Amino acid sequence: SQTQMAIWSMMAAPLYMSNDLRTMEQWQKEILMNQEVIAVDQDPLGKQGLRVFQDSKKHYEFWSRELHDGSYAVVMYRKDSNGLPKYYTATFETLKIPAATALVRDLFLHRDLGVMSKQITASCRPVGLARCSK
Repeated sequence: SQTQMAIWSMMAAPLYMSNDLRTMEQWQKEILMNQEVIAVDQDPLGKQGLRVFQDSKKHYEFWSRELHDGSYAVVMYRKDSNGLPKYYTATFETLKIPAATALVRDLFLHRDLGVMSKQITASCRPVGLARCSK
C-alpha cells in the first residue's frame, strides 16, 4: 500500500479508491490520509516525477520529483517481496538534485533522517518516500 501511495505522489495525479472507505483498517487510513505524502502529490509546481535509475536486474529503482519550494521528493522502490530492510545509496547526481547537502525526511515515518551530503543512504523496506530540502 505504501508503494502505491509513494508512486502515486510522484505522478502528481488524482487519487481514486475503489474500496469502501468506511470499512478500511486503521493502517490503511494512515497511509491514505498521510498529509506529507498528499502534499507531495498536490505540490503546486505540478511537475511529474521521473524514474531516474533502475538496477540491471530490475530489483530496485529510484524516482525523483522537483517541488515548488526547491526541494525534491525521492522514492526508493524495492521490487522484491522480502520484507527485511536493505540499505541503498543514491547520489544526488543520479536523483537530479542540484545540491551538495539536503535535509532528508522520511514521509511515512514522519521523521527527519538528518542532513546528507551528495547522496542518500537509507534503510529501505519494500518502498520508501523521502523529501529532500536544500
